Amino acid sequence: MNYKTLTLTLLLGLATHTSLQAEEMMHHEGHNMSQTGEMSEQAAMMMTKGVITRLDEGSGKVGIKHEAIDNLKMPAMTMVFRVADPALLKDLKVGDAVRFHAENPDGKLTVTTIQKQ
Repeated sequence: MNYKTLTLTLLLGLATHTSLQAEEMMHHEGHNMSQTGEMSEQAAMMMTKGVITRLDEGSGKVGIKHEAIDNLKMPAMTMVFRVADPALLKDLKVGDAVRFHAENPDGKLTVTTIQKQ
């Protein structure tokens, strides 16, 4: 066996081993990374704690004094958000403690999910 054949054999063996090892890791219990869309969706749906400071159902806006919003890399502050659906504001009032998720589609900070605590 010459050196080129030996090198090629070793590289193919290593590639096969690495591929199988990566496949095992992707399907390891509790670490199924084959569904990367689901993983990033779960990460994106992190909820943030806050308190309602203002409600404007007519314009679909809500003021929230909130903790840092990790997915938006935003520090804690008080600000007004649009809501994806004005129905999200139903049964909420100023002073309510909430958990919410906000996104920044098209540069417009928008609450997509909100729930009383």
